[in-house]
Amino acid sequence: MRTGAEMQSFWRRYGILLLILAAIAAVSAVGLALRGRSFDIALFRAINSGLASPVLDAAAYIGYGLGTFWFSLALFVALFLAGYRRFALSAIGALAAGGLLVLLIKYLSQQPRPWQMLAGVRFIGLRAQSPSFPSGHAEQAFLTTSLLIRYFLFRWYIQAALYGAATLVAFSRVYVGDHLPTDVVAGALIGILWATLWAHSRLWPGPRQETQR
Repeated sequence: MRTGAEMQSFWRRYGILLLILAAIAAVSAVGLALRGRSFDIALFRAINSGLASPVLDAAAYIGYGLGTFWFSLALFVALFLAGYRRFALSAIGALAAGGLLVLLIKYLSQQPRPWQMLAGVRFIGLRAQSPSFPSGHAEQAFLTTSLLIRYFLFRWYIQAALYGAATLVAFSRVYVGDHLPTDVVAGALIGILWATLWAHSRLWPGPRQETQR
């Protein structure tokens, strides 16, 4: 039996991590419960078909690239080579673990892509064959953004620009016909929550100091 002091020590050390994992589970459960409802389909159609334009087509390709695992990996490798070794290694670990978490949720939930469940979907690019929920691109974009902001402590306007780029990634996944809105919202929230969990773990180097690299 654990003593009261031992239990307090346990919760101080692991309580926040358990709460964040519970929040990720809750986001997944709520997202699945809401996925495919009338408002979700209506918003998907409004974005996928109602906003169609050559300018947004081009923006969607940019959003796709920014949300790939390989873009984030290349960014963190570049930061490693620039001297931010501890942060880069930790961030790569967070990226890989977060990607595995999303794959686990995808294959447990087995949700179809919009073009597999709806007629008249306007599609751009290659059709992804993996399950749809949650969006891996949105998760990786918001995870990467959150890690960068937590480490470098950017000014508000840089934070806004980074989250704007992550939002473009999420928007593009709906626009090209690859995800429902609930997929990308869940992916974005999971990315932010996973970054928060990682920042409370022993693998996180802490915010950048002037002499720390």
